[in-house]
Amino acid sequence: MRDGEQAAFIHLEPRQKADIAASLEAMGVDIIDAGFPVASKLDWEGAYAIADATNFVQLSVLARHIPKDIKAAYSAVKHHIDRTRLATWVMPYELYTRHTFDSDIHRRIINSSRKAVSYGRDIFPAVQYYLVYSGNRDKYFLSELACEVADAGATCIAIADSQSTMNPNSLASLVSFIKESLPIGVDISIHCHNNMGLALANTVAAINAGVSQVEATIGGIGDAGGNTPLEQILAYASYFEKDNPLFECGCRLDSLYKIACDLSKLTGFQFASNQPFVGLDTFSVETGIHHSLAQNIQNTTFDPKVIGRNIKSTVGRHSGLAGLCDKLQEIGVDTSSINFHILYSKVMEAAETEGTVCNDTLLRLVKEM
Repeated sequence: MRDGEQAAFIHLEPRQKADIAASLEAMGVDIIDAGFPVASKLDWEGAYAIADATNFVQLSVLARHIPKDIKAAYSAVKHHIDRTRLATWVMPYELYTRHTFDSDIHRRIINSSRKAVSYGRDIFPAVQYYLVYSGNRDKYFLSELACEVADAGATCIAIADSQSTMNPNSLASLVSFIKESLPIGVDISIHCHNNMGLALANTVAAINAGVSQVEATIGGIGDAGGNTPLEQILAYASYFEKDNPLFECGCRLDSLYKIACDLSKLTGFQFASNQPFVGLDTFSVETGIHHSLAQNIQNTTFDPKVIGRNIKSTVGRHSGLAGLCDKLQEIGVDTSSINFHILYSKVMEAAETEGTVCNDTLLRLVKEM
C-alpha cells in the first residue's frame, strides 16, 4: 500500500486505499503497510483510513528516525495501536561522498538508529528497522547495525535491496550472515526491488535462507522497476513449496486477480498483457500444441483457477482443431453437427488476413456452413 504507491503516476485517495486494504485483509495477508503519515496530509489520512477499514490485520507505518515523524505515525493509527508496528530507518550516510573520510559515521548511524528504535518501542508494541540499500553496504557493518537495533528493541530487521544490486546467491548469503548474529526471537524481513527482474528469485532465495516475512505489492507495482509481485511469490509457494513450512502462509489466492483488476481500475495502471498471473493474456492459448493440453492444465502446470482465472482460448493461424473446438464451445456454439475439417480450412483462410479470428467472424463462418 505504501511502496506500491511510489510508482510514477499512481496516486490513491484515502478511501481507495481503505477499499484495497479491506480486500487484502479478507484475502488473508498478515501485514499491511499503511503508509508514511508525515509525508503529506493525504498520506496521513490514507494511513488513518486503512486502519479504520480493517479489523485484525497487523498494520505497519513508516517514519524517519525523527521523533516528530514517529509521533505523526502514531497519531494516524493510535486507535489501533495494539495491532500496529513502527517501521523506521536511518539513511546509509556512510555511502555519501561527503562522509568518505568521516571515521565516526558508523557510530553516529548506530546511535541515531538505536534512539529511533527505543523511542518507537515506547509508543508502539513492535518496531521494524530497515537496512536500506543493503546490497550497497558493508555486510559486517549491517550485521553490527542489526544487532544494535535489536538490542534497542527492534522486533524485525528488514533487509532491503533498494537498488536491485543483489542476486539470489549474494542475498541468501547476506540473510544467513545477519541471521546468525541476531538473538532468537527477532524476525528478518525481505524487501526486494525488481529493476533487474530478480525480485521473485531473490525473495525465494531469502526465504530459503531464513527470512520469515516478505514485503510485496500487487502486480509488483512500485517505484522504478517495482517490487516483488505478491501474486508471483504466493503462486510460487503454492505450486513449488506447498509442503515446505518455510513458505507457509494463510492467503487465499483465488481473490488475487480480482484485487489486481480493482487496483488497475483505481489507478489507471495497466499491467503488461503477458505479465505473470495478472496480465490480460497470460492464460490465453492459441498454439495448437498447448491447446491439446489445456483441458489437463491442472495436472501439467499451474492451474489458473487457483488465482481466480481460467484458460482463455483464442483462434488464429497457430491454432489446431482442438483449439477451434474449445473456442466454439466457449462462445456457446453447438458443435455436434459441424464438419470441423471444412470449418478449420475456412478459419485458417480468415486468419491469414485477421491474425486472431474474432468471435463475430467465427460465428459467421459457422452460420455459412
